[in-house]
Amino acid sequence: MHLGNWQLDSLNGGLFWLDGGVMFGVVPRTIWKNVAPPDDLNRIQCANNCVLARDGKHTVLIDTGYGGKFAKLDRRFYHMEDGEPLIASLAALGVEPDDIDTVVFSHLHFDHVCGATRFDAQQRPVPIFRRARHIVGRLEWEDATGGSPELETAYPMKDILPLYEAGMMHVVECGQEIVPGLRCEITGGHTRGHMALYFESGGQTAAYLGDICPSTIHLRRMWHLSYDTYPLDTRRRKPELLTRAADEGWWILWNHDPRVAISRVAKDAKKEFVAVDLTARI
Repeated sequence: MHLGNWQLDSLNGGLFWLDGGVMFGVVPRTIWKNVAPPDDLNRIQCANNCVLARDGKHTVLIDTGYGGKFAKLDRRFYHMEDGEPLIASLAALGVEPDDIDTVVFSHLHFDHVCGATRFDAQQRPVPIFRRARHIVGRLEWEDATGGSPELETAYPMKDILPLYEAGMMHVVECGQEIVPGLRCEITGGHTRGHMALYFESGGQTAAYLGDICPSTIHLRRMWHLSYDTYPLDTRRRKPELLTRAADEGWWILWNHDPRVAISRVAKDAKKEFVAVDLTARI
């Protein structure tokens, strides 16, 4: 889609299947199965919809999917796609990894950061986007590298540290402009330092809300991931963001929705919010 000076493209960072209880937290299976039918292992299909943003001066990538390094057992468990889905999706648009000058992570969980590295000949993870700054919020970086035992399994350090060791990782503060027309905002909720990203140009806004509202199915206040480390913050911030989106006509770039890539949202008396003006995921 065109948004002022920006060309925004939704990319396939890899389809996968995840337990429905993980995706919907406190919502009973008897309710969520009606809108997201599970398979015989209680999993529902999820997408990693990364975003490629180009304005003629910058080529920006938002999140990187899960990449191609996972072992066969892990790939079978999550029913991941083969290869490097994000790189294939970029190639289909004529974009090479070295064309990317900025990579922005909404947060540092495996399905958002592992696609930024691949194995070299010695099976060591090395950066794919060799000419890019890799951006993360300061709070997220502190939590990922802080060594807290309760977060030990949340962050794939073997994939994060190679970016730091290569001098590619840069931290930003809430509200900072990453490149002209792209601003970050700490939302908290999913993680303490989770960020939303806002493309602003020509009087329009397109928001990438990340995992604080990962799909069009998660528009209700109480429908959120069981992985959220601060669920009460999600329940507060998500409706605030969606209210702004509805009132101001934002486009939403959906993160994990397997069917919808982009939409607007509208307030609804019964459902709280609904997705409108949908663009299907390709």
